[in-house]
Amino acid sequence: MLSRSSLRAAIKISLAAALAGAWAVRFREVEFAWYPLLAVVMCMDETDTRVVAAVRARVLGTIAAGLVSFLVHTLLEGWIGVTVTLLIVVPLLRLLRWQAGLGTALVVSSMLFLVARYSELDWLYVFNRTADTLVGVVATLVVSGLFWPINRVAEMNAVERQLRRLMAERLETIRQQLKAPADPPASGPSTPADPAPIAGARLCQQLSQLVGDELRSNPDGPVKRQHWRQRSLLWERINHHSLQLQRLGQLLPAGALAADATPWLERLPQLLLSRGQAVAPLPQRSSLRRLAEARGLSPLLLLAFDDELQRLARSAQSLALASRHDGGAPMTAPR
Repeated sequence: MLSRSSLRAAIKISLAAALAGAWAVRFREVEFAWYPLLAVVMCMDETDTRVVAAVRARVLGTIAAGLVSFLVHTLLEGWIGVTVTLLIVVPLLRLLRWQAGLGTALVVSSMLFLVARYSELDWLYVFNRTADTLVGVVATLVVSGLFWPINRVAEMNAVERQLRRLMAERLETIRQQLKAPADPPASGPSTPADPAPIAGARLCQQLSQLVGDELRSNPDGPVKRQHWRQRSLLWERINHHSLQLQRLGQLLPAGALAADATPWLERLPQLLLSRGQAVAPLPQRSSLRRLAEARGLSPLLLLAFDDELQRLARSAQSLALASRHDGGAPMTAPR
């Protein structure tokens, strides 16, 4: 049974193909309906970014293949002309950094030499075939923009907001466990059956997939400028360190740190909600050792808890810097 996304994709490509085919049949200038329909098949995708990238690759590949094929055709014909054309087109596209149009260039070069009548392969013929391709490109852009447009950057922002809420709730659970045992948290500490660890890992994986998809489609787009790759990796680290912090906190007695000597616990849930501000001040290790001696706690356990907290705080600071510099400015590592 088709999923909703598969059904939407099928409807979109059918509408785009119908629109391009109707245009090709209506106007006599479009001699071959194959070119508009091929452009629809190669350019239509589920996301706006992918569609724009495929359109750019399709147009650039068609223009490069058409021009080189015309020049080579004046000297060579048949399979030798195709071979020479490909030997020129591939390095040319790589030199111009149009590698995305390689597939289109290979197809168009073969079609121009093996399908078209040789006497018609001139500048006008190349222009007409490019115009035929533009018909399919325009149909793809219209349908993609009007029917179920998908904005991956907005999805990434939504996933990041879910991660912030989830991590803040987890840190609040830790704070209540260690600071206020008389007032137990509503959700309780994490247990093996608790879905929170699974939810955090699933959100991190979803964010990583979205970022990778966008970077492959548009390497120099807003995903790169807004440091989404770094943010995705930092969220994975934050999820890991917060889980370790939660497990270590469960090994400490309830209310073990319920004292005025640990005011940083009050700001622990705000660690990921405030951008550019770290939880401060974090406890000094000497004070933790004194606290362990006064409360009869294991110094190694308390120092391990502090180590995870320090790692979590540094990751949160790096995440704040990555989220704040959206204009492409280089990030500076927190000290």
